[in-house]
Amino acid sequence: MKPSMKMGVIALVGICVVFYQYHLSTGIRLDQVSAYGTGGSADGAEVGEDAGVEVVPPRITEETIRAAVYNVQLATGLSPEVGDMLVQSLLSQLGKEGTALSATPTKPACGPNVKDDDSVPMPDPIYVVTPTYRRPEQIPELTRMAQTLMLVRNVHWLVVEDATEPTRQVTELLRRTGLKFEHMIAPMPDKYKRKKGAKPRGVSNRNRGLQWIRANATKGVFYFADDDNTYDLDLFAEIRKTKKVSMFPVGLCTKFGLSSPIVKGGKFAGFYDGWIAGRKFPVDMAGFAVSVQFLLERPNATMPFRAGYEEDGFLKSLAPLEPKDIELLADDCTRVLAWHTQTKKNEPSAPLDLQQHGGTNLVVLKQQIV
Repeated sequence: MKPSMKMGVIALVGICVVFYQYHLSTGIRLDQVSAYGTGGSADGAEVGEDAGVEVVPPRITEETIRAAVYNVQLATGLSPEVGDMLVQSLLSQLGKEGTALSATPTKPACGPNVKDDDSVPMPDPIYVVTPTYRRPEQIPELTRMAQTLMLVRNVHWLVVEDATEPTRQVTELLRRTGLKFEHMIAPMPDKYKRKKGAKPRGVSNRNRGLQWIRANATKGVFYFADDDNTYDLDLFAEIRKTKKVSMFPVGLCTKFGLSSPIVKGGKFAGFYDGWIAGRKFPVDMAGFAVSVQFLLERPNATMPFRAGYEEDGFLKSLAPLEPKDIELLADDCTRVLAWHTQTKKNEPSAPLDLQQHGGTNLVVLKQQIV
């Protein structure tokens, strides 16, 4: 089959899946869809005062379209890039045809965002960049982190895997949260994988997140948040105050148990960290946040592939920036709002004996465990 014909078939399948899911969720026939959002009823009849009820037309959401395209990706092996093109094409086509379309993401199934108060103006976004990789603890740690982010207003989660293709379980978790998210991949270059000794882990992931922010964001703040840390909700309220580059303490970090700027008389007086190593900015990855605008003004800022010097190299690439210029958050760095609570590593689970347990719930459960 020619590539163009194959793409056409895939697109057709995607459209069919979208409208099939829409049909299942609303009970509306495909020939009735165009009637919604135009003031008419699904059967062409007027709905007036005599009916006694107001009919609120259902809407096709962007989330529905993305979920349908994702199902097509799983079934056909469609690449994430082509999948994104298909989503954009469907959104564009539905918009042209006047179909009722809502881009509002669904609320998380486990409960509403408790801080989502429509009476309060929406704050600028926080872009949380989280590098991750496939391991037994990946889903539990991302779940824990998601439960925190679901309580933060206007947060956009950039989850970047060190992998050659997205992990299905991660995508499914992200969809269930109701958060705005991007699920991307950025494998570590082979030359660093083959390197002996310490490796620059997470650098490809964070640089991919920076690339996305440069291409898609214009305001707000971004923060590098590893999935094995613990975060106080107050941290995100503090991060929003960032004008250029801010810093704050991190607990359970290095041999000192703490990494933090030193503040004396309300002014910056140095750094406290268990590993100074000649770094200009001896801080932890979880100990600083950066304004999106500040980053955009520095197009060459990037994180270096140098183990142990990732934070220092990135902050120096934001020049002109001096330690004395840092904004001191968390009540002049007197509160610990982020901790390195690294989870105990687990061995991969033993293979399931299908002769003994085939056809049981264990088959499905094992698919969720590494």
